[in-house]
Amino acid sequence: MAVLIGGAVLSTQLDPSRQIAWQTWLAFVAGLGLYTLGQTQLRRWGPGKRQEEQLGQAIRGLDDRYKLYAFLSSSLPDYILVSPAGVQVLIARTDGGQISCIRDKWKSSGSRLMSLFGPGLGNPTADAARALQKLRALLTERNFQDVPTSSVIVFTNPKAQLRVEGASSTITRIKELKDVLRRMAGKGTNVALTSARIREIQRMFDERMQAAHSWR
Repeated sequence: MAVLIGGAVLSTQLDPSRQIAWQTWLAFVAGLGLYTLGQTQLRRWGPGKRQEEQLGQAIRGLDDRYKLYAFLSSSLPDYILVSPAGVQVLIARTDGGQISCIRDKWKSSGSRLMSLFGPGLGNPTADAARALQKLRALLTERNFQDVPTSSVIVFTNPKAQLRVEGASSTITRIKELKDVLRRMAGKGTNVALTSARIREIQRMFDERMQAAHSWR
C-alpha cells in the first residue's frame, strides 16, 4: 500500500502536460504485485486464518489411524492428514456466505470491494492441485508412491453455504468433515491402507514434524 500511495503521490508532482514518468508506472506495478502477495500470505498466516485447531477439533473421535500434521515445512502443504484412505491434503477456507464451485470454477457472494481489503476466496481447487503435487513429490522420494492421495477443501465458517457441481476435489463444511473422512476411508477390504502401512507413513511425517520443531 505504501508503494501504491507513493506512486500516486509521485504522479501529482509531475507537469500535467507531460506523460507520466516510468518511475510512476513502476511504482504502481510493484505495489500491485506486493499487494497480491500480501493478500496470499494474509490468507495463510493472518489472524484467525490458521485453522489447525478447528481441523483438529473436527476430527476428534476418530481413531489413531487418523493423524493431522500442520505446517511441517514450506515445501509441503499446510495441512496433511494421514488416514485409512491414504494421505490427504486439507485446504482450509474461512469464507462465509453463498459459495459455488461449478466444474472447478469458484464464485462467492462476497463483495468485490471488500475483497480488496482482505484475502478473497481465490481458487481452492488450484491450491489443492499445487499442494498435491508437493505431497506426491515427497511420497515418491520416500518410496511411498503407491499410497493414494487426495484433497479435501474444508470451509470452517459456519455461515458458508455450498453449491458443488463437478469438482475435482472433495468439498465440505467443517461440521461434516468427520463423516466425509469416514466415507472416504471405506470399510473392511475396501480400506486403502492397512494399520501397519498407516504407521509407516505416520512415522515419516513424525520425523518431519520433529525436525520442524527442532529448527524452530
